[in-house]
Amino acid sequence: MAMPMRTRAQVALVSAALLAAAVLAGCAASTSTKAGGAPPIPEGLGRLLLDTGGLGEVNFYVLDQATDEEVYSESPRLPGYSPSGYERGGMPRPQVCDLPPGTYTVVVNTDVEEPVQIADVEVVMGETRYAMVPVGRFQVMALDNTGTRQQVPFLIYDYSMNSVLGRGMTSTETRYFIVPAGNYKVRLENAPSGMDEIRPVQVSVGQTQNLTIGGAATQPTQEGQIDSYPTE
Repeated sequence: MAMPMRTRAQVALVSAALLAAAVLAGCAASTSTKAGGAPPIPEGLGRLLLDTGGLGEVNFYVLDQATDEEVYSESPRLPGYSPSGYERGGMPRPQVCDLPPGTYTVVVNTDVEEPVQIADVEVVMGETRYAMVPVGRFQVMALDNTGTRQQVPFLIYDYSMNSVLGRGMTSTETRYFIVPAGNYKVRLENAPSGMDEIRPVQVSVGQTQNLTIGGAATQPTQEGQIDSYPTE
């Protein structure tokens, strides 16, 4: 009879330690349990969960609207122009914040200059609230004459090509660029190969567009099934 009592005590001690760690963290990423559920919301806090429509992780920060103070930030993605960026396969990690009750603004930094802001997000004690992020993503695949993927820098323009909105770097691996939903144009210019290509890109919320330039180039395609996610 003594052994079960010690086991229950140990379980209770572990649970208390985990809860204390969550409270000290304040705002932490959720991890799945064997039952598939999220950790409990710490006492006195509410939970904010970002919903990117299945596109994986984004760089974001949270502002308290009452004080305009930044209360949390997370940047798992490398800049779009970094030559080291690529996607990793596997299940995406939910991005959540456990915050004191209040009203917040979520600011999502994308691969163009314009961030996405979701204002008036109310966090309620003991509840999970969702912040829908209206972004999509695209991939640019630059191929040489043999069909091998190359690393080539490119610029992201508004559709009329009046302004440069951002910079990117193609990859030999799968790599996506997160932008607000809308119409854009990308320009790849590679002096050694003589490449100078301009292509339109239409980005919809929660969707991925693949754009192939060079080699046996194909028309852009829309993907409904997403099978890889941004790197940390």
